[in-house]
Amino acid sequence: MTNRHNPSSATPINPISPIHLLLLVFLVGTLSYLTGRLGGVLVLRPQMIWPLWPGCAFLVAVLLLTPRKIWPALLVAGLAGFALYDVQEALPVRAIGWLLGADSVEILVAALGVHYLFGGAPRLNSVKALAKYSLFAVILAPGSVASVAARGLAGDSWLVGFFTEALALLTLTPAILGWVDIAVTRVERPKGRYREAASMFLGLGTLAYFTFVASGIESRPALLYSLVPFLLWAGLRFGIQGTSNAMVLVAFLAIWGAVHRRGPFIHSTPVNDVLSLQLFLLVAASSFMVLAAVVEQQRAAEQALRESGEALRASEERLRMAQHAARLGPFEWNIRTGVNTWTPQLESMYGLPPGGFGGTQAAFEKLVHPDDWAGVKDLIDDAMKSGQPTKGEWRVVWPDGSIHWIAGRWQVFMDESGAPSRMVGVNIDVSDRKRAEEALWGVNRTLEAQAAVLQSREELLKIFVKNVPAGVAMLDREMRYLQVSDRWCADYGVDASQALGRSHYELFPDIPLHWKEIHRRALAGETLRADEDLWDRPGGITTWVRWEIRPWKTPGGSVGGILIFAEDITHRKQMEEALSGMSRKLIESQEQERARIGRELHDDINQRLALLAVKLEKLGEDPSVLQKEMQEFRKETIEISNDVQALSHELHSSKLEYLGIVAGMKSWCKEFAERQEMEIAFASNVTSPLPFEIGLSLFRVLQEALHNAVKHSGVKRVQVQLADHSNEVHLIVQDSGRGFDVEAAMQGRGLGLTSMQERVRLVNGAITIDSNPMRGTTIHARVPFESEYGSHRAAG
Repeated sequence: MTNRHNPSSATPINPISPIHLLLLVFLVGTLSYLTGRLGGVLVLRPQMIWPLWPGCAFLVAVLLLTPRKIWPALLVAGLAGFALYDVQEALPVRAIGWLLGADSVEILVAALGVHYLFGGAPRLNSVKALAKYSLFAVILAPGSVASVAARGLAGDSWLVGFFTEALALLTLTPAILGWVDIAVTRVERPKGRYREAASMFLGLGTLAYFTFVASGIESRPALLYSLVPFLLWAGLRFGIQGTSNAMVLVAFLAIWGAVHRRGPFIHSTPVNDVLSLQLFLLVAASSFMVLAAVVEQQRAAEQALRESGEALRASEERLRMAQHAARLGPFEWNIRTGVNTWTPQLESMYGLPPGGFGGTQAAFEKLVHPDDWAGVKDLIDDAMKSGQPTKGEWRVVWPDGSIHWIAGRWQVFMDESGAPSRMVGVNIDVSDRKRAEEALWGVNRTLEAQAAVLQSREELLKIFVKNVPAGVAMLDREMRYLQVSDRWCADYGVDASQALGRSHYELFPDIPLHWKEIHRRALAGETLRADEDLWDRPGGITTWVRWEIRPWKTPGGSVGGILIFAEDITHRKQMEEALSGMSRKLIESQEQERARIGRELHDDINQRLALLAVKLEKLGEDPSVLQKEMQEFRKETIEISNDVQALSHELHSSKLEYLGIVAGMKSWCKEFAERQEMEIAFASNVTSPLPFEIGLSLFRVLQEALHNAVKHSGVKRVQVQLADHSNEVHLIVQDSGRGFDVEAAMQGRGLGLTSMQERVRLVNGAITIDSNPMRGTTIHARVPFESEYGSHRAAG
């Protein structure tokens, strides 16, 4: 793609008749209107910010491709196309006038300056040519139009306007010139060249699409580095034409993505987003176009070296080759005599003064870097054996110690006997190219390292956010989501992919006004919080939340947005309410137990003692019946003592301490059965001593279970089993009575079932209550224990 004719010798487009001129004017006007429409597609609305305006770049290319005498007609036609587009966009007349004036200034400055420097369409095949083109087309022309537009259009940004025009003139104008050059020259190129170009543009377009368009609202800056290999491919293989076309493709997709709020340049204000995008495209375009210019310049030198090597067939051709390639250093080595003749140009490449070379192969060896000499010697030996043209690259050490790179091409000529006779060749200093390649390699390594760092930071952020136990959301100043935690998504029924990039008010359109005021105060720098707040969720669900909203600041110190922390404390509030209800039930239970004990003492024990006192008083009046009544008095006294003892055992059974857990529980069951006139079948299979606290808890569960059976079951027989196995003790109380609804009983005012559960829980046990109406009741308590732990009283 670099074999272009010299466009300065003749203009590629030159109408030969008035009809052709009219057709050209009409075509330019139509295409100018279409470029205006294309620019309208790439505008950021409703702010009306153009990241790139292709119209002026198109007209500059048209003027450079046509004779200067028809420039006025083409310029008027192009501006008319612009004006038609501006009218359709309903721009004010004053604004249209300023824009057309600014476009005229820019087009003329760029076209006249470039035409003066190049004599026509530029040939950007060197860094110098690219710099001269950029002076007028990329710097002076956009600067003039940005100044005029910014002065005439209120609120227009000079910097955005400058970059808008500079970017188009740097990429689109050279691309158009390249397209015309290919169409006009019709140079035959290998089909593989076209396939390679198609592969490069297809790969670049695919990566650019996923980087700027398909990435959605997520910011993935690491994808930007995936474009570098393809841009290097374009620059190294296809020169300025390939690079400019590649940048046009990247710029179109990047701007398309930004206009539709996609890609990595959408996380600030529209002006800042556009500036960031323009700077990225300008830096990338200028960097890779400079690289392409260097490559084309070097390619031209290598082509000259290649042509010179083919012409070196005799010593008479050496002078003509040196004249055609002034920057090349020719040499001739007479292998038979050992004399090696260098030109002054070649001596300067090796850091030697004129005549400073020793004229022998040994002197040449001393100049080559020691690490490279073995490879150079192998190339020389191969050339002496084959007699074919040979090329290579090596380092040389100048007398001042500096290192330079030399590229050489030579051929060995044989005598009549087939023995090597002489070697003729040229050298060229390729140090600049090598330094550019090393710089590119360094840039690639830096980009790879930065990409790895960004990826690791992103992974750390994902891990952190995923494991945050509370709902966390980070929003910018426009209340758009930047990051959310998994807990936030779960609490509010949203997906992270749906939330990121969207407005909080768009996601929750019914948010109350007082929350908007809280957000406004936080964005103003205030931190707000509430330890307990009642929130109404969708679906009529009410929850308790502890929340805090605070601003986050940018590295510059300004408020960049807000952080929202929200923790659902509904479960904690429910536990507090349950604890409060438990405390209330405990108090009620204590009062009921005291009332029961009071009734027992007053209605039974006290009455019986009073009756006994009356009988004793009457006995004093009639001593004759003393012997007869003493036996009755003794019986009543024993009954009262037994009842007091039973009441005492209900409160605290001392038998548990003296007899052991199992024996104490068995004794109590016997006494309780006698008092209640019922049968309690107690069975024990405990082989290890139980800790006292575990036994006491199981004893209270047994008491509560038997009292409930007496009150509610309606049966006179209850089974009690106590056994241990697998380091667990099991207590089972079972009856075949009326049964009850367990869930309804747990919700009632009674504390019996809850008390049993709490007592078992305190010793790390578990209890199950299996009961249904008219199907009996089974209470099964399981408590873990270690046989060596706790009290070592006998099991009984």
